[in-house]
Amino acid sequence: MAENPALEEFVRLVDGLKKNPLLAPHIRRGEITFKDLALGDIATLLREDAAYYFLLAAAGLNRTSLKKEAASETAAIVAAPSRKAYAVRQRLPVHDSFADIAKKAAVLRRSDLDRRSKGSIEELFRERLAVEGIPILMSPPVRHVPGLLIGKRKPDGIYPDPAENAPPILYLEIKNVRRVADDIQKRLYEVAEASLEMKILYGSLELRGFALTSTKAVLDGCSEYRSKLRAQIKKALPTVVVLMLCAKAEAEKYREGAEAFVDRVFFQEEIEECLEFLKDAVSDRSTTSSEEGL
Repeated sequence: MAENPALEEFVRLVDGLKKNPLLAPHIRRGEITFKDLALGDIATLLREDAAYYFLLAAAGLNRTSLKKEAASETAAIVAAPSRKAYAVRQRLPVHDSFADIAKKAAVLRRSDLDRRSKGSIEELFRERLAVEGIPILMSPPVRHVPGLLIGKRKPDGIYPDPAENAPPILYLEIKNVRRVADDIQKRLYEVAEASLEMKILYGSLELRGFALTSTKAVLDGCSEYRSKLRAQIKKALPTVVVLMLCAKAEAEKYREGAEAFVDRVFFQEEIEECLEFLKDAVSDRSTTSSEEGL
């Protein structure tokens, strides 16, 4: 079975662009020339999924930067239906390798497919929370929790509703990790940062340093110091939970380090355990939040 059928189908469609009547006349010996591609032809191509990503890749744009370019003062002179085509044409090279552009297009498409996949998982997770009677709020609408480093944090799940001026008791992050070796370090930094900020602002977090006199002490006693830090972290609300959308077998070695900064980390095979923990955390901690402020 294909690992990513949607992406493989996209790659097939992009390869088929070699026979597209608007592009084929501009392709010779594996190279495509863009300088004679008419604005109207670009506008037509942008309506097709494969051609859209192919042209964006050739122009060095993505969905966000295209939107920005199409809203520029210069593009505003062009008729509204042609503004995106104009923005793309302005960035297209004179010529380039068809194969190289196709590879870049696949990378762009993969990113969008991954975002949609995460959105689908979040939707299913939200529905499951409702079935289980767990009152954690997930978007839509997006909930904002005021912070210091980031003015408006947008957790994937929160309880209670910050719009009611209530401090968070539970803070949930869902992190999509495509390639564990490449991506997980960034995700770990993100969740550790969010956890510390939330527990300092809305909890009674007090951290006591270890005053180590050598780096070797960390290497020799890493688990011990992680455990000591975790003991301090867990004393403060909100309870911070992270669901990493990656295989446990690949990422298990990162759990201990992550849980030195957050209350719990779960991987994609641990959805049931995650839901059970969330249910207990909401019911247990809601009664404790008032005691922490005393």
